[in-house]
Amino acid sequence: MSTKTLDLKELQMSVTELLSLIQADQEIIITEGNTPVALLTVLNPVNKIPSESGKTPQPGLNLGAMRMSNDFDQPLSDDFWLQNS
Repeated sequence: MSTKTLDLKELQMSVTELLSLIQADQEIIITEGNTPVALLTVLNPVNKIPSESGKTPQPGLNLGAMRMSNDFDQPLSDDFWLQNS
């Protein structure tokens, strides 16, 4: 990860530009004069996880593997919500 230092007085970037920099694997240290006042870094990096087969999943491969009852969208009874037996 590379580090970029920006002075607060010279900082003319938008938040979108700053986010683009930190998502491009950079840390940004914001200083006021020679004093560091903030560190911007990626909180949760997004890593693309390749599938085991290396192929993109295709829709429709497991047709019929799941069945839904006809009343799945009916309201649940009060007994269910009140935890009565």
